[in-house]
Amino acid sequence: MNASLPADTHLPLAGAWTLADAEGTVLGDCAIPGDVHSALLALGRIPDPMVGRNEALVQWVGEAAWEISRTFDIPRGAAAGRWAVLELEFVDTFAEVMLNGDVVARLESSFIRHRIDVTKALVEGSNKLRIRFSPAGAEATARAARQPFPIPWSVSNNKVPDLNMIRKAQCHGGWDWGPCLMVTGIYADPVLHLYEAARIESVQIRQRHAVDGSVKAIAEIELVAPAPTSVPVEFTLGGKAATSEIAVAAGTTRVFLELDVGKPSLWWPAGHGAQPLYEAVVSIPDDSVARKVGFRTLEVVTAKDEAGASMIFRVNGVDIFAKGANWIPADALPSRITPGRIRALLSAAVEANMNMIRVWGGGFYEFDAFYDLCDELGLLVWQDMMFSCSQYPSTPEFLEQVDGELRYQIKRLSSRPSIALWCGDNEVVGSLTWYELSRNNRDRYLVNYDRLNRIIDRAVVETDPDRRFWPSSPCNGDLDYGDAWHDDGSGDMHFWDVWHSNKNFEHYYTVKPRFCSEFGFQSFPSMTGIRSFAKPNDWNATAPVMEFHQRDGAGNSRIIDTMARYFRVPSGFEQFVFLSQLQQALAIETAVRYWRSLKPHSMGALYWQLNDVWPAVSWSSIDHTLAWKTLHYHAKRFFAPVALAARIEAGALTLRAINDRHAEVRLNVRIRTLDLGGALLAERMAEARLPPDRAVDVFAMEAPAADDRFYFIDALVDGVADPALQIMMFPNVPKRFDMPAAKVSLSQVEEGRFKLESDAPAFYVRAEAPAFPGHFDDTSFLVLPGEPRTITFKPETGVAMPSAADIAVHHLGATYR
Repeated sequence: MNASLPADTHLPLAGAWTLADAEGTVLGDCAIPGDVHSALLALGRIPDPMVGRNEALVQWVGEAAWEISRTFDIPRGAAAGRWAVLELEFVDTFAEVMLNGDVVARLESSFIRHRIDVTKALVEGSNKLRIRFSPAGAEATARAARQPFPIPWSVSNNKVPDLNMIRKAQCHGGWDWGPCLMVTGIYADPVLHLYEAARIESVQIRQRHAVDGSVKAIAEIELVAPAPTSVPVEFTLGGKAATSEIAVAAGTTRVFLELDVGKPSLWWPAGHGAQPLYEAVVSIPDDSVARKVGFRTLEVVTAKDEAGASMIFRVNGVDIFAKGANWIPADALPSRITPGRIRALLSAAVEANMNMIRVWGGGFYEFDAFYDLCDELGLLVWQDMMFSCSQYPSTPEFLEQVDGELRYQIKRLSSRPSIALWCGDNEVVGSLTWYELSRNNRDRYLVNYDRLNRIIDRAVVETDPDRRFWPSSPCNGDLDYGDAWHDDGSGDMHFWDVWHSNKNFEHYYTVKPRFCSEFGFQSFPSMTGIRSFAKPNDWNATAPVMEFHQRDGAGNSRIIDTMARYFRVPSGFEQFVFLSQLQQALAIETAVRYWRSLKPHSMGALYWQLNDVWPAVSWSSIDHTLAWKTLHYHAKRFFAPVALAARIEAGALTLRAINDRHAEVRLNVRIRTLDLGGALLAERMAEARLPPDRAVDVFAMEAPAADDRFYFIDALVDGVADPALQIMMFPNVPKRFDMPAAKVSLSQVEEGRFKLESDAPAFYVRAEAPAFPGHFDDTSFLVLPGEPRTITFKPETGVAMPSAADIAVHHLGATYR
């Protein structure tokens, strides 16, 4: 494909490139941005790795070398006296770049932006650009062999050894929720720049807030030039401008320009206020950089107290309970990670009342579209650096590479209001105890870890001193290498005992984390998701295909075991899927409602995980087809700004109420005791005034173990009924109850709106539109006789609205009949 240079001297090189194998055989087109696996799939040369057990059939792709190429034209005289720079970002991973037969760069990190001087290789007329990718796994093994001592890698997750040696997404080698697809390609638009004299290397917009609400914005600018020169620099923001003529040295020159922006409207996390964004632009001749700026103050408060130390995100002077989930890459095939897919996932997070997303350290620093949406939607970002579950080298060469990566990414992202915290890694401190090598020589590997962690710390402090650096997740605090999986007194906690130790949901009541940044429970995907990879004859929890799409070895067994503890054996596979999702929702709901009720002692709950990279049995609340699992519907309720937390223990039911709003709330609560036919046995009322940003006791009552009744709690908030506050509770495990054979009917009220009615109490009524991508505004709730519920379907963009005949309805009592 040919491209010609436009008048603005920036030539986009995205589009159809030519793909060839290691022998030079041309195979066809490869879309860039994009990956080789996706190109081969589009060319019909490999099966879809998401389907069946095809992943095993395409491993050769990641083990082979590949080449992509294209041509472009430079008009006569267009490059004369210009500095030609080829910009490549998200290059995965080891690549030799050739222009007109000359090797202009050898790349070895997917986490930095490469700006390559191609002035000498560029010619007028037709130019040919070739990029040759070598297998990342082979390079990882070679680098491991050169280490001064062996470095443990994540054997339980990666199918490709020694990925900790290279700067590539660690999950590409497989994880306990994803496939091993060693993808390669370029995932951002390549561009050829022809600069007149200098270019802008980075722009960081810093904020200085005065007590009277006025703000100064400071643009820290790095200019790069091949030779000494002088350029005018302009900084504009909010209708104001600052300019200066800058003498630029050969190499890098740092410039500071300042603007008084008055008293701008403040940016708030979702649920706490608006998200006004102001465009800041820094420009020089031939180059400009734009940043969307949200003005806000943010600090991470880790104050000592009787329990240990707090962990609180304080935004604009207000303590925020962080509600959210962990984010993994949006797809195992980078070509499928589109802005639309990212928007669907993050919009669903906000719709479920989340205000924080943790970008987990085993993936990659996300695309601009991700952070743009977090800024727009009000999602705070806990940003891990890309290290996870392994030990890592501390050789000078590796640390130098990491230092460059970190400084680039911090400069790239630090102007964003959504970035709340830089975290050094995911579970790397904890992994010191996982591997025999590090257990037997802890001093060596602790020093090895400390060398890396100090490099990360220094890069943050020197590059973004206004934000908090957190050493690791989980972590009890600076230079604290304790057990943050079980010590709940300070810092952030990863609490996995319920899932990995197969404990009851009530075990969540045994810990009081200050901030829980990981906890989870698995479920099967939706039937829509299951149909995307399995044929009907594979619809069985222990079928080979179903187990192939379960990457946590004993995962399906744990799901089945838990189901037997809480529920009666389901009568069919679809009922089994329904129950798997219900028990996942109840597990996470148990934890979140309890921990929120401890506010302000506990101030964060980020469950594992929001999304999936492929169709699988996993911890996600939204499956690979973008279908909401039952957990996500429950999350919308248990993360609501005003919520209830009920608990039955030792024959007593206690109720607490949580208020995340900035003003007092008046609460009127009704608790009904009903028999299994729906007859009222008792009714009690309670009132409470909830102070801002607090949780308080509402009432307590006797609730002895029984199998003939249940409790239904609903409430008014400031005099208005709020379905999000409804809670149904059994005084025993659900399998002990002989539930009525409820007949649930669904009728269409108007397009997209449906009414659910039942002739007997129907528990956890779940509506699903299997062939229609989208979700309901609410589902998985109690329907009582004479108390119908109305729900609204929200289709994804371009999807038709289902009719009543298209909707399946499940409920607990129907699972064993």
